[in-house]
Amino acid sequence: MLIDLFTVFREEADANGIVFYYSGILSQNVIITMSDSLKQKLQIQDDKGARSRKVFSTFIEMIQNALHYSPGGLDSDETKEGSIIVGKKEDKYFVICANFIQKQHEPRIREKIDPILEMSADEIRQAYRTQLRNDQHSADTISKGAGLGFLTLARDSIEPIQYAIRDAIGYENELSCFYLKATI
Repeated sequence: MLIDLFTVFREEADANGIVFYYSGILSQNVIITMSDSLKQKLQIQDDKGARSRKVFSTFIEMIQNALHYSPGGLDSDETKEGSIIVGKKEDKYFVICANFIQKQHEPRIREKIDPILEMSADEIRQAYRTQLRNDQHSADTISKGAGLGFLTLARDSIEPIQYAIRDAIGYENELSCFYLKATI
């Protein structure tokens, strides 16, 4: 039974252009290993260096966010978990990341992403430059970059970034699952 299920999973992943997939415990060591693997895969598949660098940069930004902002924070002994997919459909790469967040942070995340979704590409670039020069991030005690990561993803994406926040099954009162997608 499990072999059949895995076969279906693998075939669906191949049919949907999945280049890389990981779901499990996150740590700096795991991220380094995933990064090396993805970098090799991109070098084999894509001869356009600038786009490969954007895909890789997007991957790093998303998976680091999953590690940093999952419940407990980096200084905690709690196990961090996340999932990430890198795929290629037609001539576009997509990166989708999922991780748990505390329910209380949902409004803060929406406040950071929703305005970006309304911006033009020029407005995103301007907001990115402005945020880079802004060293007054102390107002946001949770996010050191105060949304710079979301602006970076939006700036590098050729389509609007997408996100969803869903109840985490089994943790409905405490945690949500945050999904984020960028297309390169």
